[in-house]
Amino acid sequence: MPQQISKHIRIALIAAGAFVAAEQLTIAQTEPPAGGQGGREGGGRQRGDGGGRGGMGGFMGGRGNMGGMGRGMQDIREALEADFMRRDLPIFVRQLTLTEDQSGVLETLYVDYEAQYQPEVESVQMAMSQIGQTMMRSFMSPERQQRMQGMWDEMRKEMEALEAQNGPMDDDTRRQFFRERMQKATEQFANDAQNSGLDAEIKAGIGEMLTKMEAWQTRKSQLRDGFANGLKAVLDDDQLSQWPAFERFLVREKTLPKGRISGENVNLFLVIDDLRMPPEEFAKVEPHFNDYETRLDGALRARNAYLEESMPRLFKSIQQSDVDGAARIFKRQAELRSSVRDVNDEYRTTMVNALGGGETEWGRALDGAVLKAGWSRIYDDTSTARMFEAALQLEGLEAEKVQAIAEMFAQYGTEIRPVNERLKGLARTEEPTRIAEEGERFATAIASGVSGFARGMGGAMGGGDREDPMRKAYDERSAVGDRYEERLKALLTPEQIEKLPSARGRGRGGAGGGNLQGMLDRIPEEQRKQFMDRVDTNKNGQIDEDERQAVGEYMREQFGNMRNGGGQRNGGNAGNGGGGGRDRGGNDA
Repeated sequence: MPQQISKHIRIALIAAGAFVAAEQLTIAQTEPPAGGQGGREGGGRQRGDGGGRGGMGGFMGGRGNMGGMGRGMQDIREALEADFMRRDLPIFVRQLTLTEDQSGVLETLYVDYEAQYQPEVESVQMAMSQIGQTMMRSFMSPERQQRMQGMWDEMRKEMEALEAQNGPMDDDTRRQFFRERMQKATEQFANDAQNSGLDAEIKAGIGEMLTKMEAWQTRKSQLRDGFANGLKAVLDDDQLSQWPAFERFLVREKTLPKGRISGENVNLFLVIDDLRMPPEEFAKVEPHFNDYETRLDGALRARNAYLEESMPRLFKSIQQSDVDGAARIFKRQAELRSSVRDVNDEYRTTMVNALGGGETEWGRALDGAVLKAGWSRIYDDTSTARMFEAALQLEGLEAEKVQAIAEMFAQYGTEIRPVNERLKGLARTEEPTRIAEEGERFATAIASGVSGFARGMGGAMGGGDREDPMRKAYDERSAVGDRYEERLKALLTPEQIEKLPSARGRGRGGAGGGNLQGMLDRIPEEQRKQFMDRVDTNKNGQIDEDERQAVGEYMREQFGNMRNGGGQRNGGNAGNGGGGGRDRGGNDA
């Protein structure tokens, strides 16, 4: 059900941008993305980066108002998720060593919690869904759809005429052509929205949605506290003494996956578990566990408490068009997210040093594992690395060539290492800044109505969005990759080169796919997975040339659904985190 409600809210808010969205995809094929490569986001084992966007706004992340709208949708979706799920019950039993009688009470408490929670959240969802559908019908009237289609047809005909007269446009010329036409189209639409009364109607509907969400936040907290207090009432003294540690475990399991910036959602206990260190190495990091657990818990609780208590104030600021007030809230949220990330980064360094630092095998292993878990947009293998790895596996390769390739691969790693460190340093400042900026754009978009929303998008497409300072570093790393790929190919025969994975135009972060892939990397993980499941037919994790037709079909289907009021089909929901695992990072074999 959270998917259903967020679908209609999302449709209502992105309606102003629907007619520019399709051409944004065209532009994205020829223009590097502003926001850098996205990684796997949150959920499950707390792998990957934040920095993702929620809903269809992710397609526009880092451009205009849509990235901020996406974050708003993600926050709303999480606010509608239950604090406790049935799959959590075995964790309670195991961690608190509940007796059979206590387990029965736990079951009863959960049944009561679910019986209250489910109908109440469904009522909120239904009411908001109806509001969203009403707004969508107003926006996507047959007349407006026809006018939008006419604009597209005119643009296509004009471009075809210009190319027939002057020859095919190069990338820059094509990009400029669409930007100029889109700015004119958005201005035309904005005027229409103001004059027709659509602005006032959409703002009123969104205000009603936000009021319902504000009331739901209070009720959700009451249900959560009622469940927890009911369970504590039947615990004995020993079990009550375990409650603080268990609560810290729950906080980590359930709220770490909700990170938005790189490094925020890393669980060092799980990373260490996965490494399966020898006992003598594990003994070197274990003394730091208590301090890490305490510091992380404090940072998480401060972040979580502010996110929850600030949401009603945020809704009120948006309803009252207090953009400055909303911006201050978003900025503080970003600061508290950074605090969680900083704890993880501090203890990554502490534990790596306990293992002997980068001079030892296990020090390097832990450092690399944490960086990949929390900063995957930077530290995941690049397409160049994958090409070298494939080359080393080629059959029939002479021993001297294997050695030359291995040495070249090592040189490549040495050369991009400082670039990655620079990217990580930039991400530390840029990602929190982006959260605050996108939140402010979200508030501005709602306060300005549909017309202001559309004008904001048109300005962004005209190049108004500030330059991403990470772009230069990513481009530098791509250039290094190009150089090493050419050197690698010089050692191989055409037949051997044919067996290597395609470079695919790394774009941002080395997991590229050209500029199309860079755009896709800004989609939140659950939407990105759904998309890749659909179009990545050979399951190699990238969009190959023979799969691009499927991309077009998928996007036409999505925007067709939007026009019909059906929204984007959602994939699975990561839901709440804690599905098991130990309270702390044990070292079981």
